[in-house]
Amino acid sequence: MSARFSLHLQRGLLRGLVLLCLLLSVPLARAEPLSLGINSMWGPGDEASLRKRFKQAKAVGVTQVRLDWEWRQVESTRGTYNWQALDTLVQAAKAEQIELLPIVHYAPAWALRTESKPDEVYEMAPADEAFADYARFLKASIQRYGPEGDAQVPFTPIVYWQVWNEPNIKNFWGPKPDAAAFVKLMRVVQQETAGQRDKIKLVHAGLSKPDLIFFWQLWEADPLYGETFDIMAVHPYLFDWWDGIRDPEEMDGDDGDYAALGAVGSHDDPGYLGKVFNLQLMMNLKGFADKPIWVTEMGYFVADHRLGVTDQEQATRLTATLDFIRKQLGSTAYGKGVRGDLAANVQRIYWFSLEDYPSPDGLGTFGLYRADGSKRPAADVFRNLAKQVNAQ
Repeated sequence: MSARFSLHLQRGLLRGLVLLCLLLSVPLARAEPLSLGINSMWGPGDEASLRKRFKQAKAVGVTQVRLDWEWRQVESTRGTYNWQALDTLVQAAKAEQIELLPIVHYAPAWALRTESKPDEVYEMAPADEAFADYARFLKASIQRYGPEGDAQVPFTPIVYWQVWNEPNIKNFWGPKPDAAAFVKLMRVVQQETAGQRDKIKLVHAGLSKPDLIFFWQLWEADPLYGETFDIMAVHPYLFDWWDGIRDPEEMDGDDGDYAALGAVGSHDDPGYLGKVFNLQLMMNLKGFADKPIWVTEMGYFVADHRLGVTDQEQATRLTATLDFIRKQLGSTAYGKGVRGDLAANVQRIYWFSLEDYPSPDGLGTFGLYRADGSKRPAADVFRNLAKQVNAQ
């Protein structure tokens, strides 16, 4: 980060301190019981595979499943929707009593930016001129499968819809992150779905780690950015190339200007779990204290790799991580802001992931289930924790 932007951010934070002092009447977010779900694959998408997967989710104690909802599968030709694959998905979820959290992303070829896709990028961002097409697809999905959906197949109405995935890293917003562009997308989505917002909830794209710099850039582009979503989301993985895998309770030193607001740790290293709190603090600062946070990805992969773990370490770290989130980042006050004690208000966690998945780097071994269908030790640990959490 440039020194110029750092100074700009510091000044913005200090201006925000004055603003927050004027917003003492803004109510804090209402605390709700924490719940636990899991991430799963969609593909290959046939009914048998999906129902087997959903049965595995229930076997580890959860019924909330987050998975890809691929725009490219439905609108391969602009303006023409083919719902067959998603009809199969929602029918399988209905049959197994699964609540879906769709991640609405993966643009069709005609909607992509024109630059060549770098090898390390999983998906390119949509072109600006396709933002309206994306928003129309999301609206059409809600009209078909939402609380007043008209799909002619059995389905459980989907209330929560996640808008894209990890736009703050190039892997999912290629060729490089662009906060201002993502704000434009969110505004178009807000406008297109305005008539449905009393029936559904828009979940913000999960940020890759509690990235305070990108988060602040979103609000710098639009001071009322909080109007565009109902729930903030983050993926606070604890991998750091230099430190290895950090423990949940680790934290770096505070920065003076940010500590004055109540921020924990520095602003330039988002790789600490407790920094999820800073996102809630900044939403309070901006006058949007009613936004809870969901952790829509969190996990550890099993591999002989400097950032990998053994089967047993995966189970141990799973327990420590979920315990920290439950006890420190839920409704209990975690840090202080200018208004006093504040809670991070994490209300839902989707563990990553149910099963191992194919990955270009060979490191897709996050699963509670191995690729051959056998359980890792973490599966039973997760099931016991899910019973405790979801019974609250």
